[in-house]
Amino acid sequence: MLKLLADIFLSFFKIGLFTLGGGLAIISLVQQEMVGRGWLTNAQFMDILGIAQMTPGPIGVNTATFVGYRVAETQGHALWAAVLVSLFATLSVTLPSVIGVHFGGGWFERHRGSQWVRRVFAVLRPLVAGFVTAAGATLALECFGAADVYSLGDMTFGLPSCIVFAVAFALVVTKRFSPLWGLALGAVVGLCRVVV
Repeated sequence: MLKLLADIFLSFFKIGLFTLGGGLAIISLVQQEMVGRGWLTNAQFMDILGIAQMTPGPIGVNTATFVGYRVAETQGHALWAAVLVSLFATLSVTLPSVIGVHFGGGWFERHRGSQWVRRVFAVLRPLVAGFVTAAGATLALECFGAADVYSLGDMTFGLPSCIVFAVAFALVVTKRFSPLWGLALGAVVGLCRVVV
C-alpha cells in the first residue's frame, strides 16, 4: 500500500509540475503515465476522462482523483484505501501549483511587464496550443477506434463514432446546437450501442 501511495504521489506530482496550459494540455501526459505503468488500459483512461469532464472542477484534479481511486480499486484494495489513494493523487497533482503560487506569485506580479517574462509567454503559448492539439488528436483517435470498421494504416475507426462526431461538430460549429446537446447525443448513441 505504501509503495502504491508513493508511486501515485510521484506520478501525479510530476504531472502537476509540468502542467502548462491547464487540464486539457496534460491529458497526453496523464495517459502516457497511467497506461505506461500498466495502471489503466486506454479504454479505462477514456472512461475516467469522460467522467472527469462531466464533473465540476478542473479536469486535472478530477482525473487525478478518479485515476487514484480506480488504480487502488483495480489492485484489490479496500474502499477506504481507494479513497486514500485518490486523495493522495489529488494532493500531489495540485501541490506543485500551490508551491509555485506561494513562492513565485509575488515575483511574477513584480515582473509581469518585463521583456523576459513576455518572451517566456511568447514561447509557452504555442507550446500549450500544441499540447492541447495533441491531446485532442489522441482522444479523437481513441474514440473513433472504439469499433473496428474502417482502417487507415494501424488506426481503426468506428462508423457510429464518426457519424456522431460529424453531426455534433457540424451543429455546434454552425451555432445551431449547444455543446451540451452534443454531449447528450453522444451519451444516447453510446447507451444504444451498449444496450443493443
